[in-house]
Amino acid sequence: MKYKNKGANMKLLKLEVEMSATTELKRANDKFDSKFHSTHEAYAILKEEVEEAADELEEVQYQLKYMWDAIKGNNSTVYTTEIAKRMKTYAINLSAESIQVAAMCQKFIDSFEK
Repeated sequence: MKYKNKGANMKLLKLEVEMSATTELKRANDKFDSKFHSTHEAYAILKEEVEEAADELEEVQYQLKYMWDAIKGNNSTVYTTEIAKRMKTYAINLSAESIQVAAMCQKFIDSFEK
């Protein structure tokens, strides 16, 4: 399958993700301190966010395997569509967690860059 303007579409998507990360950083800074107190604190928060993203990716991968097993077993498209719906939910969760990682990376930069 070929995509029209794949490069331009990806560039636009990345810009939208960057804007989402900026919005998430503002939201986090409104709720918590706008700077990390130490690199240890920053690491702990980043580690938590990365682990949450990894958990969501693991779920996406599990659903993909589950879908393939269902397809190989000639299960109905109704059944495999339900798997796709679950996978989509986990993928959206993964995207949100990844945006939080990007936001916390920016907070790290804002806190310690000289």
